[in-house]
Amino acid sequence: MSAPAKSVLLIDDDRELVTAHKLLLEEAGYRVSAAYDGQSGLELARAEKPDLVILDIIMGSPEAGFELCRELRADASLKNSRLLVLSAVGRQFQMAFEPDSLWLPADRFLEKPVDAETLMAEVRGMLGQPDPRPTKTALSQEH
Repeated sequence: MSAPAKSVLLIDDDRELVTAHKLLLEEAGYRVSAAYDGQSGLELARAEKPDLVILDIIMGSPEAGFELCRELRADASLKNSRLLVLSAVGRQFQMAFEPDSLWLPADRFLEKPVDAETLMAEVRGMLGQPDPRPTKTALSQEH
């Protein structure tokens, strides 16, 4: 019997981006849920306890995602959930953002836009899963 699929919660007010990322993640075998604002995202995270939360920063206000990230990290019931911030906040405000313990307590930060391959590699890495694609060594041994 195989292990249950890892769960991912997407929190972003960009519905088209959420739809695209949801399809990509589901195709890779993840269970995916989505919320389009911080409050709904927090409620869904508390209800589902996802393995990974991917969240945006600018959702309605420039601070919304920062606040949400801190609330998610402070919630003891979500201590096992990894947090990936995926946002254009750095580009929009001409600032570099990195996770830290006070302002942005995420595990990782990626600047939008992110291509599918980079996103999937990050998700697999954060969830401790191997890349399903054959390695160069494996390919060279086949020929």
